[in-house]
Amino acid sequence: MQQAYLSHLGESEVKDIQANNDAELESAQGQVVISELVLDLTSQLFNALGASASTTSKQLDRFWRNARVVSSHNPLVYKEKVIGDWEVNREPLPFVWQIGASPKVGAA
Repeated sequence: MQQAYLSHLGESEVKDIQANNDAELESAQGQVVISELVLDLTSQLFNALGASASTTSKQLDRFWRNARVVSSHNPLVYKEKVIGDWEVNREPLPFVWQIGASPKVGAA
């Protein structure tokens, strides 16, 4: 992210595009990994703590719900597809994280 910001201040459009691609790809990869880890962790935590995990003082249910909302709000399945398409085919990143038809680049 920092490189993308700094490259924007520079003079090289090629470096700017590369830095933006790197930031987009790395943030997507991070979100996919972290979302899965957090959801697995909270499931294991609820299993280990049993009924005490649902007490209002701990608010673990709220933590799980927030993690679930973030992971479903930013569609992980789509991000995984885009990451895979980039890694295997070097397909350009769409820079649109949504389900359904994405606007075409340069379309007006």
